[in-house]
Amino acid sequence: MITKWIILIIIVFLIYWSLKNLQQAKKQSTESKKEIEDMVCCAHCGIHIPRSESITADKKYFCSLDHQQLYLKPSQ
Repeated sequence: MITKWIILIIIVFLIYWSLKNLQQAKKQSTESKKEIEDMVCCAHCGIHIPRSESITADKKYFCSLDHQQLYLKPSQ
C-alpha cells in the first residue's frame, strides 16, 4: 500500500517538474526572439554582420576598420 503512494507521489512530482521545465523553455525561446537584430552587408567584402557590430561611414556599413579604410581610400 505504501509503495503505491510513493509511486503516485513520484509520478506527480515528475509531471510537475516536466511542466515547469516546459514553461521555462517557452519563456526562453520568446526572449531569444526579441533579441533578433538587423543584419547589414559590408560595403567592401559583402559579408553580413549584425548592425551593432558594424562600423558606419558615409551611410555604408563595414565589418572592420580595415575594410572601411580600403573602401574609402580610393575616393579620397
